[in-house]
Amino acid sequence: RTSRHHHFLGTMRGVAIGLSLAYACCLAVVALIGFSAITTGIVLLAEGDNYGDTAEDLSPQKDFSKLPESCVIEDVIHSYREEEDGYGHHCYDDYSYVFSYQGGRYRSRGNAALRYDGVCHGSQRRSPVFVVGEEVPCWEPNVRPVATQYNCGNDMCYKIFDPENEVEIAKDTGDAMEAAGLSSLLSGILCCCCCAPAVWYAGKNRGHASEQPMPGMDAGPQAAVVLPDQYGKGTQGQVVQGRVIGQVQGA
Repeated sequence: RTSRHHHFLGTMRGVAIGLSLAYACCLAVVALIGFSAITTGIVLLAEGDNYGDTAEDLSPQKDFSKLPESCVIEDVIHSYREEEDGYGHHCYDDYSYVFSYQGGRYRSRGNAALRYDGVCHGSQRRSPVFVVGEEVPCWEPNVRPVATQYNCGNDMCYKIFDPENEVEIAKDTGDAMEAAGLSSLLSGILCCCCCAPAVWYAGKNRGHASEQPMPGMDAGPQAAVVLPDQYGKGTQGQVVQGRVIGQVQGA
């Protein structure tokens, strides 16, 4: 009976240790996610703020000039992609254009357009902004290097998209990066705040448990073992492991 009791206590202790380790691992994962989200949020906030502020300082009228001749659209390059988020599928058409100017051929930046809030299969693609053979106004930069916010599609940075519109797009991109960074930062802080009380509670329970003796290991008479004295004698009638014994004789 005593052996079964000890075996049961050992099993329960092993289960408790296993659950504690699993709980600690879960807390560690949540904390890691929280710190990663905080780091990502800080980076996005900083980069978004810098990107948007730089766009605010740009002057498209000074940085670009309209070319004296029109550019001619030589080719329309199309692809599509499908993305999924927490709200469903979204289908996008991606266009870029090959155009010529004074015998040279250049490629524009990409231009994405939402086709349909759903899967791409069975949906009709959106029409391109330009068509082959169309003559369009184009711009060349007055300054070098050209700011990233102008989104050049070729080394000369000849553009068939109005630079003023590019600046507005850059401002919106900076705002979107800041919004994503703020969301990530708040999510990370929330994760860490949820972990802190759990860690405190686990530590408190661990300290409380360490002060409590294990069942069957207390100092009561049922667990007392009286050793013989120096003359080989013990106290008459002591309880040793649940049994009453008589006087212990020395060897």
